[in-house]
Amino acid sequence: MLRKTTLMAALAVSFLSTPGNAAEHIILILPDAYFPDTSYVTAGDTLRFVNETEGSITVISEDGGWSTGNLAVFEEASVGVSQDMTRSFYHEGVVDENGDPVVTGILKFGSAPLK
Repeated sequence: MLRKTTLMAALAVSFLSTPGNAAEHIILILPDAYFPDTSYVTAGDTLRFVNETEGSITVISEDGGWSTGNLAVFEEASVGVSQDMTRSFYHEGVVDENGDPVVTGILKFGSAPLK
């Protein structure tokens, strides 16, 4: 039930943000994905990462320029968005046999495309 509530809160925040104002983007950290896996952001926004896994996890940018720090189960961390920040991120320490990150997310600057 808590996961459904968290998911609904994330969806509500994504629909309530208005252009031109700093927005908070909730990114759920799941065991094998991020939700959403792509976040459309603007400099000045805030990313709020919520650990929905069953263990502690650290989210880190591809170049190591930013990180959530170690998050316990259901713990949260906020990261400010800047224009020059690295836009791809992953679960630290979760890699495939080639050493590539298995769980990744992307930040894109601008508005989400219309479907």
